[in-house]
Amino acid sequence: MSNFSKIVILIVVVLSFFFIKEKTGFNFDGILSSLKIPKLEIFQNKEQKEIVKVPEEIIKPDDIIQETVYIYFLALDSNSNGIYKKVKRTLPKGEDKLSFAINELLKGPNIVEKTAGAYTEIPAETKLLGISEDKNKIIIDFSSDFQYGGGTDSIYSRMMQLIKTSIENADKKKIYLYLNGKQIKFIGGEGIMISQPLSEKSLEI
Repeated sequence: MSNFSKIVILIVVVLSFFFIKEKTGFNFDGILSSLKIPKLEIFQNKEQKEIVKVPEEIIKPDDIIQETVYIYFLALDSNSNGIYKKVKRTLPKGEDKLSFAINELLKGPNIVEKTAGAYTEIPAETKLLGISEDKNKIIIDFSSDFQYGGGTDSIYSRMMQLIKTSIENADKKKIYLYLNGKQIKFIGGEGIMISQPLSEKSLEI
């Protein structure tokens, strides 16, 4: 008789003992112990599954979801007409939305956006002197560099960049533009009139 046949017979005998014990209640433990039949582990998984531990601290949704702010630059469409190009930035955790947006506006388009044709009319020397806010209004204070350089079209474009970016990120509060700490009514060497608070119609005469 082959070893394989012996193993099959042994398995059948053992399973028969367990079946009889289940049906009759007869105790075969002593018999099995005296026969010194090894314990069989059928279909044992040799690979131990790793237990996944649940972290004690659950990450809150606010820690995962990052807010997006939008900045307005300039570009040309397929017909070479000037357009306002809306680009997005991810707001760093803990930073003020409007302050971050204005600072990104002053930095100008990044290398990828420049490659895609985006540009700005805001002078590189322009500095943000501060943003103050109360329950009714927001004041954006720039250095006077903001109004220098370029002609009327350039002044108009940079003002609209500022207006669109501010309104997009200001939570519907009234926005006022100051230069060197003073609210302005005119801007640029040609004295373009500005109505405040800022709106899409602020430069209409």
